[in-house]
Amino acid sequence: MALGAMILAVTGVLAATAAGPATSGAERPKLRGPSKCITDGPKAPGGGWNFREFRTLGVRVWTSGISWANIATTRPANPRSPTDPAYVWPADLDTALNKARAYGIEPVLYVNGFPGWSNGGRDPSWVATNPADYGDFMAAAVARYPQVRRWIAFSEPSQRLNFQPQGGGGRLAPRLYARLLAAAYGAMHAVRHDVVVIGGNVHPSGLNDESTTAPDTFLRNMVLPNGRRPKLDMFGINPYTERRLDMALPHRPGRVDFNDLDWLGRQLHRYYPNQRLPIFIDEFGWNTEHEATGWLYIVSREEQAARLTRAYRMASRLPRINTMCWFQLYDAPPDRNGTMWLNWTSGLRTVRGARKPAWWSFARVPRGPSRLR
Repeated sequence: MALGAMILAVTGVLAATAAGPATSGAERPKLRGPSKCITDGPKAPGGGWNFREFRTLGVRVWTSGISWANIATTRPANPRSPTDPAYVWPADLDTALNKARAYGIEPVLYVNGFPGWSNGGRDPSWVATNPADYGDFMAAAVARYPQVRRWIAFSEPSQRLNFQPQGGGGRLAPRLYARLLAAAYGAMHAVRHDVVVIGGNVHPSGLNDESTTAPDTFLRNMVLPNGRRPKLDMFGINPYTERRLDMALPHRPGRVDFNDLDWLGRQLHRYYPNQRLPIFIDEFGWNTEHEATGWLYIVSREEQAARLTRAYRMASRLPRINTMCWFQLYDAPPDRNGTMWLNWTSGLRTVRGARKPAWWSFARVPRGPSRLR
């Protein structure tokens, strides 16, 4: 899942969505569905850019991430200025963002990682002591990259590999995160009035202990010290699931997976009653080659393709789902530590480039609306 980069073949999809009664020849309107998206690095394992293939696949949105910890290793004197000498921005990110837009693909970035100067010298997973420091950096990032309109204000703050501390019965991390989100939202909108701040961005399960916070608990406790909820423009989630895809299945406490997206919509209406917050799915998919750290669940390549098709068809019936990003174009390179695989294999291609059946299934998915501005 989103730890930086850690973390079905069904034919006739378009016909199935458009077919109408044979006697009248009428056709039902095609389901536009969410904007089709992919989450991966900008380059293939061989070093070439991925954007031409993204366009071939009908991708509307591409998401990737940057690290505050890597960009600002020392405290900036003017933290909202992207030209402050303390900032060392990724060398080829401008090229990637410009290439994405040249191919008609909207780039979306998440920002993770806390510099040691912001958190008392701890590792990058430990939250900044002053939420305003994160807000200042997000303002600088918005100014630095005008190619990006939508930003994910931290990816998976509900698990300890990305965000610490967790615990407190599921109350600690979401309350700390709420302060970060509030600081970022105000600072980012001060720089660009039409910026879109995607908040929450939770992973699909948790134990409400020192390692993870359950996504439903996280949303419930995502409140500021004054009891109010932080502002956001969209709610993000990575709704991986091992269950069969069926939204008639009941919601299980401690989890919010793909089958719970309608349930999630009702919760968002409860907590943000006047906004009808859209849902941004930054990651989903199924590993095919082996289990991996973060998700000990695999399916066959054929089953991956079938589930991909079904997932997008289900999402097309939930208007609140704005964007839906498949995780990985290519499987990650093999990486094993003892008996555990660390690399994810939810790609549409193997690491050597062979197309899996899911590649063709993804290509057939309707593109959905363009949100490029």
